[in-house]
Amino acid sequence: MSNVTTWAVLSDGRYIKILVDKGEGKALVVLDADDLKAYADLCYYLVNAKPLDPAGNAVKPDRPTNIQLQADFLAEHHKLGMFDRLIFVAPQEVLSGLKAALPEQLTGLIDGELAEDLTVTSNDVIQDRIGNMIATSS
Repeated sequence: MSNVTTWAVLSDGRYIKILVDKGEGKALVVLDADDLKAYADLCYYLVNAKPLDPAGNAVKPDRPTNIQLQADFLAEHHKLGMFDRLIFVAPQEVLSGLKAALPEQLTGLIDGELAEDLTVTSNDVIQDRIGNMIATSS
């Protein structure tokens, strides 16, 4: 068994879903917003803060984009030691934006990416689609 914790980050530019693999050979587990207030706050803000364009970017220039907020959340929680590796699943435009918004030290933690929107897909389907990426990063 590995002690590597991988976060599978699913984003459509507006919404974020994080699934966690702790290298235990078990199914991915959804990061519980009840256990991590900052995640709950981020999800609430992403969904309820307006106005946004269709790509999830701020119409108001003084507001950070949703992608930047997601990247900042990941950077902050990496500093807290919550994950070792990242897998990104997002449409190509969002995927490119997330990678560009991440601090350099986090881009080296990306062990896989899938250019697809699976944010509203069941965890079983997600596990099937990215299971090989998780296994190679553990």
